[in-house]
Amino acid sequence: MQIKLPQCPLCIVGFVARVSFGLSLLFVGLVHYMAFESFVGMVNEDLAALSFLGTLWAYILPALMIIGGALLVLGMFTEVALWASSIALGSIPAGMLFKSVASGLPLSQTMEPAINALIWLIALIVITKVSGCASEGGCCTSSKK
Repeated sequence: MQIKLPQCPLCIVGFVARVSFGLSLLFVGLVHYMAFESFVGMVNEDLAALSFLGTLWAYILPALMIIGGALLVLGMFTEVALWASSIALGSIPAGMLFKSVASGLPLSQTMEPAINALIWLIALIVITKVSGCASEGGCCTSSKK
């Protein structure tokens, strides 16, 4: 198997951004499992009767991050990588803001992590668009003069 690196400036940046983002997501997922007890506590906090769902999601979320991140790094199974990454990142703002609704937790405590995850999700959108330029007829496939 031969690795073909991109040639145009936009595709090079997209490639590096995709690999960097994928590694970052992978590492965050690994850290969640490495400090699993405290991560479960954080996820369950303020969920009251729904804490069992928090525990279940605490097992699933890092796995989605690891799978999505690893596949982004490898540039394989793009649809699976994007579904896993998007669900993981998209669940964070929804879950944090749900805590405000379910338990009356002030928005001042949930907005910062919600916005942080939304920034990651926006970065994923941009990286997906830029790193896909070669496969979608972008700058790398245009004819050179």
